[in-house]
Amino acid sequence: MGPLVRVAVVGAGAAVLSAVAIGGGLWLAGDDPDVPEGGDVHTAAPGCGVVSDGLLTGLVPGAVLETSEHGPLSGGDSSVCSWSSAGLSDGPQGVLRLSLSARFTDDTGEDPVSGDQRAREAYAALVPVRGDTVELPSGEGRVWHGQAPGTAELAFTTDNLLVRVTYAGTSGTEPVGFEDARNLTVEFAEQLGEAL
Repeated sequence: MGPLVRVAVVGAGAAVLSAVAIGGGLWLAGDDPDVPEGGDVHTAAPGCGVVSDGLLTGLVPGAVLETSEHGPLSGGDSSVCSWSSAGLSDGPQGVLRLSLSARFTDDTGEDPVSGDQRAREAYAALVPVRGDTVELPSGEGRVWHGQAPGTAELAFTTDNLLVRVTYAGTSGTEPVGFEDARNLTVEFAEQLGEAL
């Protein structure tokens, strides 16, 4: 099993387990999903359609949608999408994964916590110290080495939305270099940020 296939299997498995765990947890707890407040710009996590065919084709030629999950998140709403060109095109192949989490305002405490602040807190908890800062149209983001060779990850926030992008690529039988994966991830985030 090649490195790209392993990344695709792990990514798809993680997305399915996350969706099942979140939905199951809410169902078992008997709680209704949280709802946005008036100040929350994103009242739901955008679906996979937010990524245009042109953007996808330009960066990951031949990629097809493999995962499309959308559902409640504790304190918000989330969607997970992944596209893969593994075995579908000549030349470099890759898997692109996008996670979008709309965080809603929490007014259950004495002092309400805005959705924007909750998204920033989730971002701070997610990004590793070793990540590099990048400037994006929506503001500052961070990009870092993924766990598998040839993988780059990037996260940023826009209003009350936390965005995480992961790309893993191969060229022939070898993982692409980190700089190539990083550049693709940053370019994707730049163009996606304009659509959000």
